[in-house]
Amino acid sequence: MLSPKTQTNLKNAKGYFEEHLSVGDYYSENERVPGEWAGEGATILGLAGAVTRDEFVALCDNLHPKNGEQLTQRRNTTRRAEDGEAANRRVFYDFTFSPPKSVSVAALVGGDERIVAAHAGAVKIALAELERFAATRIRSANRNADRRTGNIVAALFEHETSRALDPHLHTHCIVFNATHDPGEQRWKALQNYEMLGAQKFVENVYYHELARALRTFGYTITNSARGDFELAEIPRPVCERFSKRHREIDEKTRELLALHPDKRPGNENAIREHIAHKERARKGKALASDLLRKLWEEQVTPEELAALRAPRVARPAIEQSATAESALSWAEAHLFERRSVVREHELWRHALEAVRGSSVGLADIKRLSASRDYLRGENDKVAHREMLAREWEIVRAAVDGIGTHPPLARVAAELHSQLAPDQQIALRSILSSRSFITLFRGGAGTGKSFVLQRVQGAIERNNRRSVVLAPQRQQVDRPHP
Repeated sequence: MLSPKTQTNLKNAKGYFEEHLSVGDYYSENERVPGEWAGEGATILGLAGAVTRDEFVALCDNLHPKNGEQLTQRRNTTRRAEDGEAANRRVFYDFTFSPPKSVSVAALVGGDERIVAAHAGAVKIALAELERFAATRIRSANRNADRRTGNIVAALFEHETSRALDPHLHTHCIVFNATHDPGEQRWKALQNYEMLGAQKFVENVYYHELARALRTFGYTITNSARGDFELAEIPRPVCERFSKRHREIDEKTRELLALHPDKRPGNENAIREHIAHKERARKGKALASDLLRKLWEEQVTPEELAALRAPRVARPAIEQSATAESALSWAEAHLFERRSVVREHELWRHALEAVRGSSVGLADIKRLSASRDYLRGENDKVAHREMLAREWEIVRAAVDGIGTHPPLARVAAELHSQLAPDQQIALRSILSSRSFITLFRGGAGTGKSFVLQRVQGAIERNNRRSVVLAPQRQQVDRPHP
């Protein structure tokens, strides 16, 4: 998965290097992780190879890591707020890439070092796609817009454990709040709005590249309904055994919702994320890597360990019947069924899901997408011409049908007895409408269905025939092939 987190506290940002990033894993005995610079922005700054503490801290201070000059215009890191002092500048964004649990178990407990290398390669490919959406704000000549820059300054740090001492392969991609604007030829604050919007696409790029490598190693990919995948060779009970942190978050979420049931509707994911970031246990005593692996081995049976470490025979990339054409067509049907305009990267995302791990690559899907006769708008928005024509027909029908028909039904006073005043107004407006198309809209829980039932009853009584009123269907994500 790909999870972003914003760091606004300068002191914490500087401590991030020593506490979270440069020391290997969360519990390795002072083993250093050689962070690596990435991104076109890093190249522009002359950063390459291993990340040093001085370079990292300089960027946290908004200074050029080579000459010490101020990098972007904003000087103040804090501002006065009603409740005291607040952050005035985002220091960096932490985009963390993590494979499914079964992949971490196969790599770290099973000892398959090829997976660790494949993870690192997939992260770099996905990060390059994320970088394409980097932008900055334009606030000159009465303009208030964003402009893509396509470059970031990123530092990559790879780790292998969770705070609960479980095997957890993941990479922190620290993206500093700076991007070089080629239009103005200067460094400016990074606008990450489009990067966050493309998060699921970038996540699927990572999954696709990792799954493709895993299949060549001899593993079997099983896609799940939630959008990720697992390895069929790793038993689910083993994965659950090494998911202590996940269970802890689930338990705390249940406890919180039991105390505050009013927070349940639509907030569970946000609550889990808050608990994951804010209620983390402090790091414990350092544990050397060999002891850590011994700890993992003690949590599986000898038979399970032998199965985990069974040789996997490398094989060529698996060819699938799915092609770029079928994948993109499936993505179009999936998205355009409910929406008339989508971002092109959303099509790429769902197409990648359809061919995950196959020989079909992102470049194939992009080439095919570029050749489509889409209507193209700002910010990579695309639409089918047929959809536009259909919507224009609906608009013309609505305009031509204004006031040209008799009212839907007689408005009877007795129909209003169970309705609130605003519902009575809505009912009267609908039944007395003389237009071909009448739109009825309201917020959640305002009694739309209750009013529609009264509309249907009035029409049936007046016309002595049955009618069916079809409310708008909800968006439903379909499982990919």
